[in-house]
Amino acid sequence: MLSSAPERLLVRGGHVVDPASGVDGVCDVLIEDGRVVELRPELPAAGARVVDADGAYVLPGLVDSHVHLTHLANPHAVRTNAHERLARAGVTTAVEFFDFASALNQWPASTAGLTVLGLQGIRSHQGTASQAVVRDEIAAALKGGAIGVKILGGHFPNSPDTSARVIAESNELGAYCAFHAGTTRHGSNLDGMRETVELADGNPVHVAHTNAYLRGATADVDAENRAALDLLMGARRVVSEAHLAEFNVCVGSMTDGEPDDHIVINCLRLGGFPTGAAGLEKAFLAGYAHVLHDAGAEPAHVTGEEGLRLWRQDPGGTMLNFPVNNRFSAFYQSCARVGATGSLNWSGDGEFVVDAISSDGGSWRNVILRHGFSLVRFGALTTSQLVDKASRRPAQLFGLTAKGHLSPGADGDVAVVEPNTGEVRLTIAGGRVVFDGENVASRGGKVLTTAEGAAAITARGITAEVIDLETSTFRTRITRQPAPAA
Repeated sequence: MLSSAPERLLVRGGHVVDPASGVDGVCDVLIEDGRVVELRPELPAAGARVVDADGAYVLPGLVDSHVHLTHLANPHAVRTNAHERLARAGVTTAVEFFDFASALNQWPASTAGLTVLGLQGIRSHQGTASQAVVRDEIAAALKGGAIGVKILGGHFPNSPDTSARVIAESNELGAYCAFHAGTTRHGSNLDGMRETVELADGNPVHVAHTNAYLRGATADVDAENRAALDLLMGARRVVSEAHLAEFNVCVGSMTDGEPDDHIVINCLRLGGFPTGAAGLEKAFLAGYAHVLHDAGAEPAHVTGEEGLRLWRQDPGGTMLNFPVNNRFSAFYQSCARVGATGSLNWSGDGEFVVDAISSDGGSWRNVILRHGFSLVRFGALTTSQLVDKASRRPAQLFGLTAKGHLSPGADGDVAVVEPNTGEVRLTIAGGRVVFDGENVASRGGKVLTTAEGAAAITARGITAEVIDLETSTFRTRITRQPAPAA
């Protein structure tokens, strides 16, 4: 049932939910030459391959605005299974948020027909990096095919001055700039999130996974969340996303008995353990630290003696995770909206404070629909609002005008999803069936890039398409909205 090329497809009889076109009911979707042609009930099937969507939701393909296509601790691997797992989760467009160069190196052995774009990570510099060094690093990322950069501050912090310089130079070069909050002054917490907005100084910046800074490190979690939402609503030129996963992910390497990844230090402190290797060992034995072991069909979180053994076997090649992602923060950040009276609400109508729901995953977690439909069942989101935050709004973050909706002319990206559970029955990307409920395509796909990066992508033998970030929410956002009434 998988497609080798775009074909004429008729997705028949499903419940289409597409906020952009205002459709929320049983409808057919006709796709031809990789584009949506028509969206209306009872379309004729002449010449089309019919995809039966009876009893299922038909959604615009998910645009996962924060993924990791590579193994964070092993960027030199020749293959990643992230593309396949994303396709199985209904994702048709994925934005790499750590190491786009490695993701491109792994493309030939990994592609599954998805649309991919990405950021190149900025790691720690010694002292304060000069304007020339920062500018050259951003320019190299653009020339290599990335649409911009991500400051990996929480994991590998830079000085505040270097971080501010990266944001400012990105703006000058027209590059996208995301920030995992954290510098050598403030860590990956609410204080670091405040610092991110201050360092941006009115330049555009994407605050990554807002929920990840709200784990009770600086205040009560409720107070942290309300402070973060107030910050985002009053911030100039700031966009953001949040995710719903329970576990975080970080790198297990050590230098002289101390973690290289500052997130490991944060997690150990949060759990009441010493921050060095001995503390990590205790955290394993207490069932708090886990190795993300990817040896089977699905990755497993391994703790205890076995987790400790796996980490000791290869600390530098190990990904760790801890159950630190607060459920209250995931709910607050994903669902908070400002109503007509200016007050914060977590149900009903309103303008969402955090732009999108992401996975912050790739190969190890893809929970947008599974947890998202839990919020729908709970009554915190409508199905239309979930689609808005998982498809339409993340597409707008990056100026992807043909993504995140099913209006005529849109890319033929569709997820056919079981109601309530969020289980994906079928994924169509660019008019091709890339997941048929059992198997995933192992070819095709394209990379979205800027004019500076098109040649580099084409030289790799990858289909490239140039996008214009000037139309993105990232570039056009001025402020979110006024602060809510007291």
